[in-house]
Amino acid sequence: MAKEVVCKVCGLGVCCREGVEADLWEVGRILEESLDISRPWFKYLGRDKRFPSGYKFSTVLKNRRCVFQNKQNRCVIYEIRPRFCEEFPLEGGEKAPYYHRLCHYGKKKKI
Repeated sequence: MAKEVVCKVCGLGVCCREGVEADLWEVGRILEESLDISRPWFKYLGRDKRFPSGYKFSTVLKNRRCVFQNKQNRCVIYEIRPRFCEEFPLEGGEKAPYYHRLCHYGKKKKI
């Protein structure tokens, strides 16, 4: 099972409250894991040329948080998390446009 990790900056995991977009290949890798989380884990959003496979998904929200965030604000798929999670607060090498809305630390520090 994947290692659980909490945000080292704010510890609140607020950035995980909206879910995240994922490529078909990332979804497949995660679906191979044996996780004690009720499904569905993803919803299909459609075709999108910006994604390597051409298909875009989103993580499902349960209790107003990403299905992969547990009650202790820890990511249960941290080691295999989608690229957008791994890169946050960046997106495409630049600060994500929604950074200040999602990052508790960013709201305080105005990064």
